[in-house]
Amino acid sequence: MTLIQTVLLYGCTAVCALYLVAGGYKTIRNYIRKKIDQAAEAKTAAAKAA
Repeated sequence: MTLIQTVLLYGCTAVCALYLVAGGYKTIRNYIRKKIDQAAEAKTAAAKAA
């Protein structure tokens, strides 16, 4: 890897780690759950319409 790629890799890793430590885990988890619930609601609505 080049120096730039290495710096980007470690920079992104540090930012992700800080985000998770700062409570980002809950935010990410809630976002994913909300998306799954929306997909399930859309699927049920489509099944009822059919």
